[in-house]
Amino acid sequence: MRKMLKQEFKKYAGNFASVLVLALFADAASAGDVTPRMQPKIDAYLKQAAGWAAHPEVIKAVKETNAKGPVAGMGNAKWRDLKETDPQVQGFVTSPTGQLLSKWMNADAKGINKIVLSGNKSQRVAFTSMPAIYIGKGKPNFDEAFGGKAWQQGESKPDPSTNIDTVQIAAPVKDGNETIGVLLVSLTAGSLQ
Repeated sequence: MRKMLKQEFKKYAGNFASVLVLALFADAASAGDVTPRMQPKIDAYLKQAAGWAAHPEVIKAVKETNAKGPVAGMGNAKWRDLKETDPQVQGFVTSPTGQLLSKWMNADAKGINKIVLSGNKSQRVAFTSMPAIYIGKGKPNFDEAFGGKAWQQGESKPDPSTNIDTVQIAAPVKDGNETIGVLLVSLTAGSLQ
């Protein structure tokens, strides 16, 4: 009996190990390094994002949102409870700035899958589709770009809200020399190949 139990244990332990290895490979396959072939396209998008971040309507919207501050009582936990169809969420998409971001995204729908504009406290100003979080502070895509320089993700990953394999880039929004916000653009990784 003991010998039979040992054999059964070895069989299931081996199967478990196989499943674990497959899971690790699957996770590794869901992210990919940015290749030298992809970089020129990403650089072109970074230049485009910097131009969009300097657009007068973008700057105006960020300044207005910064003056108001984040939505009262809104944090990431409360944000996650909202649906894309919630009127509060839809206001970010249907605002004039949200419509401008959608126009830019739709002009390159194969290359861009989401644009998110944030203010100085990393609160959302406008976007093309609901991001996974409302406050982006503490994330490199906000923190580094808010530091005043363009940022790019080093690998492709599934976007947390769209689940599309994405390389994110971000550009600072500036009023003169002062960084007042961040424009994040999610690039569809497949279009960068």
